[in-house]
Parts: sequence; C-alpha cells; structure tokens
Amino acid sequence: MSYQYLDLADCISRRPQMPEQILPGLIRGIVGSIVAPGATGKSMLALELGIYRATGHDWLGFGQCEPGRVIVFAAEDPAPILGGRIHDLACHLSPDERELLKENLFVVPVTSGMPRDLLDGGRTADEIRKHADGFDLAIIDTISRFHTGDENKREDAARAMRQLERIGEAGPAVVFLGHTSKAAALAGQGDLQQAARGSSVWVDEARWVAFLATCSTDEAKTYDIDEDVRRSFVRFGLSKANYTEPRPDIWLRRDYGGVLLKTEMQKARKARGGKMGGDDDWR
Repeated sequence: MSYQYLDLADCISRRPQMPEQILPGLIRGIVGSIVAPGATGKSMLALELGIYRATGHDWLGFGQCEPGRVIVFAAEDPAPILGGRIHDLACHLSPDERELLKENLFVVPVTSGMPRDLLDGGRTADEIRKHADGFDLAIIDTISRFHTGDENKREDAARAMRQLERIGEAGPAVVFLGHTSKAAALAGQGDLQQAARGSSVWVDEARWVAFLATCSTDEAKTYDIDEDVRRSFVRFGLSKANYTEPRPDIWLRRDYGGVLLKTEMQKARKARGGKMGGDDDWR
C-alpha cells in the first residue's frame, strides 16, 4: 500500500466529521491504555467501561451512550474469576441492561495455548483482529501478557504498539492495561502521564491514557477517611486525552466483589464502617 495524500480542498471546504467516541476522549480506531499498580482494580474498571459501552449503564457519570459491541481478551485471570466478576457487576444492572450485556459483551479467557505474543510476526494481531472485527471496543488485559519482548526496550514496545494499531484499523478502539512503575507508585505519582512501567513508547504513542490510583494517606486526611478503609477508595482520571476537553477525576469506592462505584468524597464520612469490598483479589 502506498502513501495517500490528504484531500486539502475537501478539508478546507468542510470540516471532517469527528470519529465516533467509544469512551469519552477515546475515538474509534485508536489505541489507549489504563495504567495502575497491581491490586488496584484496573481489570474491574476495564470490565465496567466495557459494560458501559455494551449496555449504556453509566458507572462513572460519563452520560448515556449508544450500546455497542465490546470484546475483552483477558490473560491474567482464569474463567471462574472472570465469571464471578461479571456476576457481581450484573447485580447492579437492570433486566434490560442484562439482556444487552449478553448480546454485546464478549469475554475471551486467554490461556497459554492461544496466540498471545504481539511480536510473533503478526499471528496474534491477526487473530485478535479477526475476533474484534465489527466491534466498537477491544480490551487487552494486560499488555505484559501479550508480548515476549522487553517492555523497557523502545524497539520492542514500538513493535507491539504497531500491532495494536493494526487491530484498531479493523474498527474498534483498542485499550490495553498496563502497570504503573514502582518509582511512580511509591512517589504517589500514578496519575501522571509518564507513570506507566517500561518504555515511554507505551504512553507517548497511545492517544488516550487513563489511570487508577489508590487514595493516598494525605487524601484520606483531606476527606476524613479512616486508614483501615482508605484502600477501598480509588481515583480514576485521564492523564492523556488528545480528543476531548480535560475532565475532573472521579472517585470510586470498592463495593462487594470488588465492584467500583462512583462516590462523592464529601460523603466519605458516612461510608465509614460499611462493607467496602469482598474477598476477591483486585487486579
């Protein structure tokens, strides 16, 4: 395929239509990421974002959206864990939303025998493209389990990103989950754009980067949250969003089963002593 010129005359005469937003700031065909330390809840958050797009159920206060098709390639957790999370999340949905969920959300537990190396010459990307064709959103959980390269090496990260972009060319927005670097986590800087572990390519070339950060000790003092429940509160936001206006961060409270529910922090005092989570391990 040769390079194609942009039709400047057409651009000058009429403004091109903005591509469809699959999530706020995340447009069709681009690659984004969710970055968080381990055990923060990013896999649950990714499922909630997928359910939002699949059913319109607004977990985070984004506003209503048109239901679309979502596929999740999950390589961290076995099928029973994934099924348990879906069950707990479905408890918060209406009967109609549950029907939409069954129609529009597809979850693939990825095991060792399946294609899962984005550096294998295109075989894995081709397989994911085939399954993601016709979908609005494809989620990769997590990126470290989908390549055999050195995540700190620019060349390996760039090659993996090229394959993720190839998947996006099939139609869906692509979101991969990644971990925060140990230094950023220890410094309480998980909400910064460059907090992702590994090469800067992972965030420099992503066009949408979300973060999830556990409530810090200082934040707990600000909102008068007891230390024994502090980790039940996490902050979600966009550290990089090229196609939307800046948005305020959103506070979430971990409920039974690890489900993350939006909460107003001025009401945190009332939540003290309540059931803040179940006994799953949050990823």
